[in-house]
Amino acid sequence: MAIAQSEVTTKGIRIIRWLIFINLALIALQPISAGLFLSGYGQAAMAHRGVGSALQLGGLIQVVTAVILWRRRRIPAWLAGVSIGLFVIVFLQAGLGYKKEYWLHVPIGVGLFGWLMRLTIRLETLAMTR
Repeated sequence: MAIAQSEVTTKGIRIIRWLIFINLALIALQPISAGLFLSGYGQAAMAHRGVGSALQLGGLIQVVTAVILWRRRRIPAWLAGVSIGLFVIVFLQAGLGYKKEYWLHVPIGVGLFGWLMRLTIRLETLAMTR
């Protein structure tokens, strides 16, 4: 079910881009809260967990929205697939944090930030072609 480039709408891309910016902001808060916790601020651990939970919810909202927009032919299929991948990786990353597997938790978090930054650039390029 490939979507022709001309069928992709600017509104659909704008909605997904907005959700990605929210998730990107949540990911950007994570190293701050982790650094505060490591500096001795005990409440920062609770903030880190809370933002992590918000990020999981944000990922879920992004997946549902992306799949609906893709099915309505407002975004390309690859964008729905990337959203599903993000959702899976965020849950994996959170699980590793709860299990105290920081040797994977931290690099995956950095990768998520880079992944979302790259995705925002790609979406801006896609929006410019509209």
